[in-house]
Amino acid sequence: MMGEDMKSCDLKWTSFDSNIYEVAEDGSKLVHKYRNRMDGPPPAPSPDEKFYDSIYLTARADRGFKPDTGKYYWEMAVNLDNMKIGVAEEDADTSHELGYDDKTWGVYIQTGECEHNRKARMQPEGVQRKLWRLVVTISGGRFGCLLDTNNGTLRLFFNGEYQGIAFDENSGLKGKTLYPAVGIAAFEDNNRTIGKGMKYAMFVKDMPVPAIPSVDKKVIC
Repeated sequence: MMGEDMKSCDLKWTSFDSNIYEVAEDGSKLVHKYRNRMDGPPPAPSPDEKFYDSIYLTARADRGFKPDTGKYYWEMAVNLDNMKIGVAEEDADTSHELGYDDKTWGVYIQTGECEHNRKARMQPEGVQRKLWRLVVTISGGRFGCLLDTNNGTLRLFFNGEYQGIAFDENSGLKGKTLYPAVGIAAFEDNNRTIGKGMKYAMFVKDMPVPAIPSVDKKVIC
């Protein structure tokens, strides 16, 4: 059982496409580099191949959690909502979106869709479930993930509130060594508050594990 004094892990970002991401704060902060996706000043449209180029690419942490070794919790501070959060295997392809293949699992934060091996956007194939009450502000907040390596589940928290089971015992997590992972889109050409190229996900260590209700929140299956 997880002890009441369990804290979030001390993690750093180490595996990612350096053309897309860079790190700061001794490796704990992953920053999406600025990419001009516009063909002109807003609201000039951009072709899909440019607008959707290199989004949500998998970035992986330095520490993996082996199967049947208990529960692990990590927390991230982010300043956007257009991203995916989840886990990846060590050999996951960082040129793929998180949740695109059979090596990664990701929650699409804007929709609550829990993706694994999802090859096409806007298609149901590869969506294992959907978190029904996940509402995130565009300015982000704090995300927590609780991985149970014994039964192969991943639970999601936002700003300390439990959101539900993102991936259950049948999702394919069990028996695998898994690493915390994210994929950031950074669509915004410029945000007056954040600025260009400053969308990030930063690990926050020593945060206590929030409470889990006795009855898990439902999901849309």
